[in-house]
Amino acid sequence: MRVAVVPAAGLGKRFGGKKQFFTVMGKKLLEYPLLVMEKSELVDGVILVLPAQDLETGRELQSRFRKVVKIVEGGKERQHSVYRGLLAAKELSPQEVFVHDGVRPLITPALLNDLVVALSDYQVEGVIPAVKPKETVKEAGAPLEPGDFMVNRTLNRDKLLLAQTPQLFRFDVLLECHRKALEEEFIATDDSALIERYGYQTVAIPGDYRNIKVTTPEDLKIVELFLKEFYLV
Repeated sequence: MRVAVVPAAGLGKRFGGKKQFFTVMGKKLLEYPLLVMEKSELVDGVILVLPAQDLETGRELQSRFRKVVKIVEGGKERQHSVYRGLLAAKELSPQEVFVHDGVRPLITPALLNDLVVALSDYQVEGVIPAVKPKETVKEAGAPLEPGDFMVNRTLNRDKLLLAQTPQLFRFDVLLECHRKALEEEFIATDDSALIERYGYQTVAIPGDYRNIKVTTPEDLKIVELFLKEFYLV
């Protein structure tokens, strides 16, 4: 069995609202990845992790997406939210788990398939989609004025990857890594970092530059343009 944990418990304080519930082209951002998972034979169930005050919204989504099998209250950090989702998923005894940011609406069925194939072919514990940086990347040094930094050096772009989601893992391994991180009070910015920290292997496959994480209000305009391309509107 293969499930998906979708952390969407952010409060969007810097954004000006909860990004996952912003409407683009008549649907909440969160609905777009749920639509892809709903139609995919590679996803057997979805665990949706939401803010405590939005569980009713989750139940409304659950009424429209039959694969949303559980609604879970999120934690303080994204990592805590994913862990709560994994604990809820454990009852389903999955062998593999997708973890996907609820504010990345532009995923495709092909990407889900590529991740599943790679996890099987490479016999590793995790597979992530990633893209190469397009710009020259500098390492920041000492801070100066707000937003200004001394530059330490230029990094080699050929050795850098920008990680995306969904990421796919062996379920038991990811749950073990989350438990260890909780005990150590270690916080990572994505789940594959936990896999790496505890000695397991992750493989990166080609991602998609359109698979952006909505972070600023400007991103909503970019998402709308790509959604029109995806759905040929």
